[in-house]
Amino acid sequence: MKLRVLSEADCRALLGMRDAIDVQAEAFALLAGGHSVEGLRSLATSENPPGVAIFNPSFLRAAGGYGIKVISDFYENERRGLTRMTGIVALFDGTTGYPRTVMEAGYLTDLRTGAGTGLAARYLARKNSRIVTIIGAGRVARNQLEALAELFDIEIVHVATRSRTRGEEFARRMRADCGRRIGEIHLTDAVDAAVRSSDIVVAATTSENPVVFGAWLKPGTFVASAGAYKPTTREVDSDTIRRSSHLVIDSRTDCLDHAGDFMIPVAEGVIARDTIAEIAELVSGARAPRRSDEEITYYKSIGVPIQDLVTAQHMARRAVQLGVGIEIEIGGDND
Repeated sequence: MKLRVLSEADCRALLGMRDAIDVQAEAFALLAGGHSVEGLRSLATSENPPGVAIFNPSFLRAAGGYGIKVISDFYENERRGLTRMTGIVALFDGTTGYPRTVMEAGYLTDLRTGAGTGLAARYLARKNSRIVTIIGAGRVARNQLEALAELFDIEIVHVATRSRTRGEEFARRMRADCGRRIGEIHLTDAVDAAVRSSDIVVAATTSENPVVFGAWLKPGTFVASAGAYKPTTREVDSDTIRRSSHLVIDSRTDCLDHAGDFMIPVAEGVIARDTIAEIAELVSGARAPRRSDEEITYYKSIGVPIQDLVTAQHMARRAVQLGVGIEIEIGGDND
């Protein structure tokens, strides 16, 4: 039995952001159509050293294939000169159950996270959005801006981060990666003023407390948060949720019981669970997108396993077509 192995460089060569946004639409259409088994996510925490291992399996019905992404987030890695997060995706044949592909998961995760926000922005942001505020300057923040740059003529980007060095590195990399697709990039300490001027606001932080407040939002703003993913942490306050006419998540099953951005306002009675839509419902047409330029809209993502599976399957198919990666013999065939 042969197993194809794809490196990060291989994955980068196989799928870019613009195509990845369309791939997310495909993934959420499958979710909306009931073609996948979800709710299988689990995690294990480590106290010494501090970290967490996240297991994201996804299974497509009717022999569509299945896979699992395993992500490690070990908080002290940066002090070791290593990235905090690393992982792999393993894909299996839907008919035989044979393992077919193993690939590096970091780029894939960055890609589908940004592309998911890009997909949400298609439905929830004003088409003439020009000014963006990004709160955070890590890899999640970078993929968010890269996706938005594929869809909007961005003239000004405000970047708010606790580390000026990190902010300058973010700006350098975004200019290199996005080129002329974005205009000016400014580092700012005045987060409230930046948000008040913006058409799109993205929070991509590890903050345990809100970094975006509803009082700052002008009519027509699209807000996305892609950082905090625990029941006790959130990136936007309850007033942001209250003021938003569209409240959208990537998955009720995976998000509503994990994301404090929604769990806390629901517990406070600010909103009811049934007012929250899945992005799959926007893709399928079951829920309406933005209706006017005055609405404030909000999208929360923590990542849905079907995004990982469908994105990885696209990469794997292209790898076979183009002969990318290496194949190794792992045994397992009948003698």
